[in-house]
Amino acid sequence: MSEVVYIQINRNIEVSKRNITIGDVAGVYCNDKKIENDIKHICILELKDAGENKRKKERVCMSFLAVVKAISREYPDIEVNNLGENDFIVDYICEKKHSKTLQVILIAFVALFTFLGSMYAIMAYNNDVNTIEIFDKVYEIFGAQEAQGAKLLEITYGIGLALGIMVFYNHFAGVRFSSDPTPIEVEMDKYEKDVDDTLIDRSAAVNEEIS
Repeated sequence: MSEVVYIQINRNIEVSKRNITIGDVAGVYCNDKKIENDIKHICILELKDAGENKRKKERVCMSFLAVVKAISREYPDIEVNNLGENDFIVDYICEKKHSKTLQVILIAFVALFTFLGSMYAIMAYNNDVNTIEIFDKVYEIFGAQEAQGAKLLEITYGIGLALGIMVFYNHFAGVRFSSDPTPIEVEMDKYEKDVDDTLIDRSAAVNEEIS
């Protein structure tokens, strides 16, 4: 009776080396640990080194069939069961150390850009719905239309807006309020899935799948 090996591959795998093995992209299980270890070290993809002009990031669409073929060359009689994705993407990212000073500058720029953009969006919204007029109507209802300077509604509105933003984004100053993913993380995951699906569909359409 031939051995059975189980392979589990995720939709998108990031690697930092150009000689990619099955163990780099998949989880492998077999009762025979020697076979399991051998399969993990089978090379399924070799990215060409372009020297100084090599790209820092490369994406390659692959099929589970390429994994089966690579295993069959070494173990023709083995049974391979797929527990993961049929098509997947390998992201090669060249490891490069960045200056801490540059990282701080980039973070500060993004924070400032986000702050100014959010401030403009809130001001534009308040102007569209005429928030000041609404507050004046509320003051008039309660007989306080002559109040001047900082008013209670404006102060509580500002505080509530800040708290609402922090609760919505689920973190503040590096502290997460719960283990749930933030809305930005959810949207980024959706975007990555859409990108992966598009790349796989295009690869299949133009027959660029690596075998």
